[in-house]
Amino acid sequence: MSHEAKLFRTVKTIAGFDNTVVQQAKEYFQDYVAKEIILTADFEPYKWQTTNEYTNISFLFNINHFQYNRVYEPLLGIEYENFVDYLKSFVVLSMDKHVLVSLQSFLRDIKRLVKESKQDILEDVYDIKIISPTLCIDFFSSLPCYEIDTLNQLLEQLDNLITLQYELKPRQQRQLAQFQSYFAFNDILNDYWGQEIPDEERLFYYPMYLWWQITAVVPLRPREFLLTQRDCLSENKGKHYLTLRRNNLKGKEKGVSHKISEDYYLTTFEIPEKLALVIQSYLDLTKDLASTKLDTLFVTDSHYKKWERKTGINNRFLTYTNLNTILKYFFNEVISEQYGYHVHYFNPPSQLEENEINLIHIGDTRHIAMINLIAEGSSPVTAMLLAGHDNISTSSHYFSNLSQFIECRSYQVYRKLTSSQTSYEISTVQRKYTVGKAYIQLDNKGRCYSPLYANGDFSDCLKVISSHAELGACSSCPFYRKVGRDYFTMDKTFKKSIDQEATLVDQAIKRVRQGKGHLEEIGEALLRLSTTSHSYQEYLAAKQANKEEKHGQEETHI
Repeated sequence: MSHEAKLFRTVKTIAGFDNTVVQQAKEYFQDYVAKEIILTADFEPYKWQTTNEYTNISFLFNINHFQYNRVYEPLLGIEYENFVDYLKSFVVLSMDKHVLVSLQSFLRDIKRLVKESKQDILEDVYDIKIISPTLCIDFFSSLPCYEIDTLNQLLEQLDNLITLQYELKPRQQRQLAQFQSYFAFNDILNDYWGQEIPDEERLFYYPMYLWWQITAVVPLRPREFLLTQRDCLSENKGKHYLTLRRNNLKGKEKGVSHKISEDYYLTTFEIPEKLALVIQSYLDLTKDLASTKLDTLFVTDSHYKKWERKTGINNRFLTYTNLNTILKYFFNEVISEQYGYHVHYFNPPSQLEENEINLIHIGDTRHIAMINLIAEGSSPVTAMLLAGHDNISTSSHYFSNLSQFIECRSYQVYRKLTSSQTSYEISTVQRKYTVGKAYIQLDNKGRCYSPLYANGDFSDCLKVISSHAELGACSSCPFYRKVGRDYFTMDKTFKKSIDQEATLVDQAIKRVRQGKGHLEEIGEALLRLSTTSHSYQEYLAAKQANKEEKHGQEETHI
């Protein structure tokens, strides 16, 4: 390979640092020097000058030596100079995916983590300003210390920060593009899984597949999922059940685990036969492989075999690090290379093109599961039980993303139905609205588009309750339109209504927590929210159908 060709090499992913990877990073460093992107001639200095031709950007690798030796060297088992080399290598090998400013922010994050961490890293991380938790996760996941339990807990805490950024700053809701990525990931994963795949490849990705199938429905924390016991399946009277571990610990201490038997409790959920068969298939495929010390569902031999490495002596369970690595490989080897998608790893756009997808994170499925519970009208008791929240304020931010989620889901369901593809198994309620053609003129000069009302059935009217407790209030009905308003001009009205109902749910929950309300109030508020959510979903489906119908008519006349 010529030197010029080297300038255009890309890094698929970083599985784990060793001397070979560091040497590779040094070669890439010289490539960037030759291309005049890195202006510092040598890899060794603690200060690098780089440029994007617009501005010069400095990378300072002056990690606090004393603090590193005090806190992180005992944790990682990596000497200071080696840690700095790994950090430099990560920066160089990430330059083909991230802009220089983003990598500079990441480097500052690592320096802050080392400098400001005290004795209890797991608690300190919440008080340290982290700009790029995703890159921090990628870096720590790549360090050669796979079996360190505290490190895996640190990675989970960093993952939690991704969600906390939305909680602490409600205005920074998840963008629609992120929900689009979830649905796209679901499509790709299911299509890939239905193909003929070599057993070794299927075993490598199996934990990720089950992670998606289980945690996108049941809002589990990553560690709860990874600690699923081997003997997790059961059957009774033809029904299938899955037993999972849930964390007893609350607040910032939730990642601290001393005795699994004390820190976790077992809870059992009924699951579809299809999911039970998938789990049983994994159990059968791995029955001859070495079990983990904690006798967890997932074994580790098939994971380390990918890099021709032996499982470590302290083989306790498949860790967060392992699962995160599997996910990264799937985005690189399958989504990008096989399906031809452009993956946005950092600073994702708010809108995606057809073959674009944002990187998703291990902790994202908990968010999806919570929103799905709310959208599908789960009882508040069940929702709180599944979420494992001691304080409902922890889950209040899920409501703020509900309208975005419904919008994206409705579009995806419609698109799949009209393309004769299998639809998402989300809702059994898919009642068709009118498409804006037929209506009944009302005495108040408004229009009612309810097909039931047109036939003398007042069922839709009885479902409507205004904010003033008025039964059958037209102004609160999704079928009602004022004079001169088109049927499909209600997007903002629906979103406002969902936001209002979500606020009422949040308020009801807080009153109960304060001992000032009743549990029934939560149920009533959640039911109203669910009803409004379903109405919005049906409205969007009708709107999309009407749009397609008009488009077809236009093409006919051309």
